[in-house]
Amino acid sequence: MEKVIFLDIDGVLNDSITFQKMHGDDTPSDEHLKCLKEIVDATGAEIVLSSTWRLFVVSKRIVEKRLADFGLSLSDCTEELECRADEINMWLKNHSEVRNFVILDDEPISFSFPKNLVRTTFEKGLLKEHVKKAIEILNN
Repeated sequence: MEKVIFLDIDGVLNDSITFQKMHGDDTPSDEHLKCLKEIVDATGAEIVLSSTWRLFVVSKRIVEKRLADFGLSLSDCTEELECRADEINMWLKNHSEVRNFVILDDEPISFSFPKNLVRTTFEKGLLKEHVKKAIEILNN
């Protein structure tokens, strides 16, 4: 895997509106999943779940099902450590074949790769402007 998307869920594939009305099968939102698919289609990147959704069987299954609805799948998940930045750094150390990566997250992850963060907002989630930036980072 040469290109990787580290994927958060809340604030990326869920926004404040979809988060409030969560009923399992209708989240993550179609609109945000379409944006994610656009990134994957344009870059060939694989998805690594870095969200806390990976820690719970039910929520991880929801993510897998919703990704599959759009022809997408998870390649892997990060390990649980003290902070997300450490989890991503550890994952990258164990996968030296990765050439480019992007982090889709609404949290201000401060770590040694700030140019790889595409920061979304909890209010709006993943938008077209984020898609363009993520594609540029991955295809650089």
